[in-house]
Amino acid sequence: MAEVKLEADHGLGAVRTMPQFRQAAEQSALTAADRQLLLDQAALLIDTVYVHLLHKRAMYAIEPSQRLRLLRHRLARLTDAQFHAELLRIFIELRDLHTNYVLPRPYQGPFAFLGVLLEQFWRDGKPGFLVSKTFPHLTGDPQLVDGAEITHWNGAPIALAVARNADREAGSNADARLARGCESMSLRTLALSAVPDEDWVDLRYLVDGTAHETRLHWRVFDTSADLNGPLPDAGPFAGLTVPSAHLVGLDLRTEVVRQAKKQLFVPAAVDEERRVAEQAGDVPEPTAEQLAAGEIPTTRPDELRARVVTTPAGTFGHLRIFTFHMRDQGIEAFLNEVIRLLDALPKNGLILDVRGNGGGYVVAAEFLLQFLTPRRIQPEPMQLISTDATRQLCASVDDLADWRASVDQAIETGAQYSSAVPLYPADVVNSVGQVYHGPVVLITDALCYSATDIFSAGFQDHEIGTVLGIDEATGAGGANVWTQQNLVDGWRNGPFRRLPASAQFRVALRRCLRVGRRAGEPVEDLGVRPDELHRMTRRDLLEGNADLLAKAGTILAAGTPRRLDADAGPRTPAGVALSLTTEALTSVDVYVNQRPVKSVPLTDAKPTLQVPLPADGPAVIRLEGFDGDTLVAARTLEVSA
Repeated sequence: MAEVKLEADHGLGAVRTMPQFRQAAEQSALTAADRQLLLDQAALLIDTVYVHLLHKRAMYAIEPSQRLRLLRHRLARLTDAQFHAELLRIFIELRDLHTNYVLPRPYQGPFAFLGVLLEQFWRDGKPGFLVSKTFPHLTGDPQLVDGAEITHWNGAPIALAVARNADREAGSNADARLARGCESMSLRTLALSAVPDEDWVDLRYLVDGTAHETRLHWRVFDTSADLNGPLPDAGPFAGLTVPSAHLVGLDLRTEVVRQAKKQLFVPAAVDEERRVAEQAGDVPEPTAEQLAAGEIPTTRPDELRARVVTTPAGTFGHLRIFTFHMRDQGIEAFLNEVIRLLDALPKNGLILDVRGNGGGYVVAAEFLLQFLTPRRIQPEPMQLISTDATRQLCASVDDLADWRASVDQAIETGAQYSSAVPLYPADVVNSVGQVYHGPVVLITDALCYSATDIFSAGFQDHEIGTVLGIDEATGAGGANVWTQQNLVDGWRNGPFRRLPASAQFRVALRRCLRVGRRAGEPVEDLGVRPDELHRMTRRDLLEGNADLLAKAGTILAAGTPRRLDADAGPRTPAGVALSLTTEALTSVDVYVNQRPVKSVPLTDAKPTLQVPLPADGPAVIRLEGFDGDTLVAARTLEVSA
């Protein structure tokens, strides 16, 4: 059997074996008092403020409170590693990637990997698993290449091995657990995932029909991602007084793994981020590789990738949104860059790809929706669980004031939840309006979570376009998440305490509900079911999503590209002249400061409209384009005083 080794110039810094990591971890054991504090705070968190507790108890027949009591009873008999594993397991069995135990030092930072990326594909209606990427510094088995099809894992049939591993994951539905189970077969962040039991893995695989066997050792390196502590506050956004750290919906594990995947398998992406950082905010010049790939350079390559793709059905724009978690907390800079990229992409159709996006700032996700539709965006409302603790929390935290009265009333009437209230006024996520007027397809998978679940639900609920999923649902994380530190800082003189050795708890504090035709339906555990399903093929994994993009192109080709552009002339006492450029519209309605001023039939693709304005002060002009009686496009302009 071949045995895979690591070349000396791997570029990952100090790399340890699993036995070395376990030995180092045991030397940093918590005291008995520290363990007791963790258990007390975990029980307080789950029993008093965890919004999904009743739902999870019913759906998964779990009793985390009793599990914590038993762990407290057995505490003296457990090693440090056994204690962490059991406490982690209690949180994993909640099936909620928002509500986590982030292990203390020395588990924060170390990342375990085998050196291959395992992904699922479908052939003749049956699933298979192959190596889609290999770390370039592996040596010892020249047959282990991209495209090797795995048949057995430690002697077990691969499908069975993945299914068993999926049962140990916290995904909110079967597809989410399977996706995370497949991913963690070869990649694990040790602050949020179980430490591998084995020191190595034996694989049997096929290359061109010939069977091979190899041994891969688990190795551990320290990532540069600093995401295991409380999220910093980005300050107010768009005039909001709500701290941005209170507007988070993030699967922390998916984000940490995403960063590690780049470092291991896509070093060119890391190089591009470094190159862009050196440009000090300027739009970088395209490289030869980007020009060849039809890419549009972006100032935010960690979050965005824009390119022009050619499919059998035509040429379209492709915008990949990797995350809504801006590491520099530059929410507005992110949104402005999305607008710039949408303007640069083809106008006849957009493939919007959010696969593997673990979420981030909810306001960034919901704000982006308005760019794609003439409809007004209705933010998803949120609920708190009704307990004495949430009542006191609402009394202590200013931005929870809108929930105070309903929590009081819910406790009195016995209701399980407060009223559903958006995180911010609807005007916040409708201040820019539509900027892209072509048909849009949204591509999702079971690793879409949290703010990306909310984004996908909003996309579907506002009927923006077709949701094309490679799994039967998104990851189904429907909540606003707070860290233990958010609770400590926000609830002065409350019962929550700072945790030892930089350990952290995160909790789903407010659950979200859908709007539109599915109004009132929770996102948690259900997720967003796609309008159309595409099973990933071998060609997709090895040839840049060729079949998936072809399917998206077919959907876009059936849509209608539209256009509603407007150039404003100088302001005069009579108002302002607008030079329009339109496509596939029959009429335009004009509003000034939300008041209707005229409706104009379109007989010319480039008409000029004279729009009256108030005598003084700034004005906001909204143009609404119709095809017959159907609103299909909009454009918003601001005219200075």
